[in-house]
Amino acid sequence: MKTLKWFGFFTLLLASASFISCEKVIDVDLNSDDPKVVIEGTFTAGETTHNVVITRTMNFDESGAYPTIDNAVVSVTDNLGNAQVLTFVGNGTYQTTAYPVIEGRTYTLTVVADGKTFTAQSTAPGAVPIDELFVLSFEFGADTINSIVPLRMDPAGVKNFYQFNLFDNGERVDGIYLQNDAFTDGIQIQEPIFDNEGTYESGDTAFVEMFVIDEPVFEYFYALLQNQTATPANPTSNFAGGCLGYFSTRSKDTASVIIP
Repeated sequence: MKTLKWFGFFTLLLASASFISCEKVIDVDLNSDDPKVVIEGTFTAGETTHNVVITRTMNFDESGAYPTIDNAVVSVTDNLGNAQVLTFVGNGTYQTTAYPVIEGRTYTLTVVADGKTFTAQSTAPGAVPIDELFVLSFEFGADTINSIVPLRMDPAGVKNFYQFNLFDNGERVDGIYLQNDAFTDGIQIQEPIFDNEGTYESGDTAFVEMFVIDEPVFEYFYALLQNQTATPANPTSNFAGGCLGYFSTRSKDTASVIIP
């Protein structure tokens, strides 16, 4: 395990090109007269069961769980014609069976809901392995802040976009965590990921899921980040037809480390 200690909080922030947010908010449409369909579909290479969750936006003054859409027709096909109709499994969730995601293929997700047809495309990016997950520690006043660094070699000549799920002792850490290779194309990426509340403490087990995603999905989540500091606006979806949400095909790698 590799542990680095840095001094200088602002220097470290400037050195990192990570994008973080304190909260994932899909519904930012406040128009009570026009509820919208929300589709969230993720298909991960190396897995054959994939989920699409379909809900509906709520009025700004309403509370409770988002209403699910349980009578949609959902299908997926790739550019070679391999198609499947997803099975409804409850609570607005539709699922594939034995459907692989192959690097380089373009997948089209079609959803028919509320009498409308929504379609999105996503091209499965190539996998990037995590070579090592190490801890970056630095002092901020009397406190020690621990962040994690998924060390990896970025493929040269290809725009790569990364999304991370963080876990602390098995519990998901809130937030949207993004990186790209705008300044690290073809070299080793050593950017730290700062969680939002300084979650990691000595003795904790940090676990990270790293996804390589395509550019439209990165832009979608990046727009969600901007909503934390600006007037909320609906992020641009890669679906055609007027719904909210996204369809993402992605590769995945994982790693863990114990915080020293």
